[in-house]
Amino acid sequence: MIEHVVNALSEAVDQQRRLDVDTLHSVVEFLGTYADRRHHEREEALFFPLLVRRGVPPQGCPIGGLNNDHAKGRALVATLADQIPAYAQQHPDAERALRQTLGDIARLYRHHLWMEDAMVFPMAERLVSEDDHQELLAKFIDLDRVIGPAVVARLERFADTISFPAGGTGTAG
Repeated sequence: MIEHVVNALSEAVDQQRRLDVDTLHSVVEFLGTYADRRHHEREEALFFPLLVRRGVPPQGCPIGGLNNDHAKGRALVATLADQIPAYAQQHPDAERALRQTLGDIARLYRHHLWMEDAMVFPMAERLVSEDDHQELLAKFIDLDRVIGPAVVARLERFADTISFPAGGTGTAG
């Protein structure tokens, strides 16, 4: 789901037309709730501590680097949220700044997803037992209950269908 949104952001950066403000607000919600509260919280609170208990150092690569990415991502999403009103009101330089932030977010997440796929998940396959896996799944379900299944489902639908409508300006929100 996160990759779908990142791909859409990459495409949006290169568009020569205005981006829909409502979609931008939805991107902020998706990244703040689905990517950060759901995905990153699972990693920080549950998955990484398990890897540390299995001997992976908490600092450095990969856990320290991924946690650093989480912090950078939070800062970039906050910046994006702050930039949307100025963009909606067509302030000078607001479009350039917003597109720069979208590109920074896309690059950060692409690298982050690569690190997970290339390093963390193969390592976890060797270190995490079936019992560990089942315990993680149960705890992941508990975290989803906190966010709310309806919210998770709505954000997944958004990720599946994200697009920036042609010529849309949306609302300043």
